[in-house]
Amino acid sequence: MNVTPPADFQLEKHVFYWISQALAARNRRLATELRDQGVRTSEWRVLGALYARQHLSMGELSEQVSIDRTTLSRTVDRMEQAGWMARISDASDMRVTRLRLTDAGREMFHRVWPIIERVNASAARTLPEAAVGMVSWVLGEMKRNLDNDAATRADDDGLDQPDDQPTARRN
Repeated sequence: MNVTPPADFQLEKHVFYWISQALAARNRRLATELRDQGVRTSEWRVLGALYARQHLSMGELSEQVSIDRTTLSRTVDRMEQAGWMARISDASDMRVTRLRLTDAGREMFHRVWPIIERVNASAARTLPEAAVGMVSWVLGEMKRNLDNDAATRADDDGLDQPDDQPTARRN
């Protein structure tokens, strides 16, 4: 593999440039559109993950929403104070705390869902319908490849991977 960057490197031809640009543009738009509802973009991500996955540990939630645990802890605290979520003990392991949406949290999810759909539709409005599914598949494959590569490297380095820690975030 050639590790020297090409002399004519063009940032716009780098796929992760466009991934980060698209996500940043969506987050800016969501921040503006969700402000009237009193919801931050990070809180939307937590609402969505807990609505879809029900009861998650902090580690599982961190992996689902791609927010580091320290930042996520502050977000969870704000959402708990707002009455949108609750912490519950895991029935099979009392050392684990799980997070779940409250009725108010589910109501907030339903209230902001039309905003999310509108912003997502705006982002994809010029794409053929099949392209949206293909983009989701491609990004999922890229994430799996990166996670598998990180796990392989960790195994090669003899590192143990705790089950609730995101593989790609280990240093």
